[in-house]
Amino acid sequence: MSLIQRIRRFAAAEKGLAALEFAIIAPMMILLVFGSVDLIDTLGANKRAQNAAASIADVVARDDNVTNAEITGLWAALDVLMYPDNGAAMTMRVSSVSIVDATTARVVWSEGHGMTARVANTTVSLPSQMMTPGTSVIMTESSFPYEAPLGFLHTGSVNLEHNAYRRSRLVDPIPRQYS
Repeated sequence: MSLIQRIRRFAAAEKGLAALEFAIIAPMMILLVFGSVDLIDTLGANKRAQNAAASIADVVARDDNVTNAEITGLWAALDVLMYPDNGAAMTMRVSSVSIVDATTARVVWSEGHGMTARVANTTVSLPSQMMTPGTSVIMTESSFPYEAPLGFLHTGSVNLEHNAYRRSRLVDPIPRQYS
């Protein structure tokens, strides 16, 4: 048998071709499937954390005063807002901020859940769009330690941090009642 005949016979052989194709494609497919699971779960957790920060700010901004019972209810709501993730792991701070002038914003009151409350009358930085003198803003700051279910895209904990700002709707600024 000549060399050319052997090459033709080798090229025409199909035994084991499927196994070879599977061996080449399988690692990429496994990476794609497991990576997709982690990515979709990460994006969902990030969206829930963002929604929790915005929802808490929105609830407080609709109030005419804030009591201890309402603050306790807000922290309890985190479990519902973060489901199926663990809402208790989320740390959050809610602050009422009064805008003095175009460059100065001062804390009126602040409450923290796993995060230290801001000290009253200290200045804070706000986005320039929020700096309307004579108004106030409810500001929430949150952090959620997220761990991917499979750990395929990233290992360990990743902090998903969000800030949300809402204008006071009924009174300006919203008073804090400590009773």
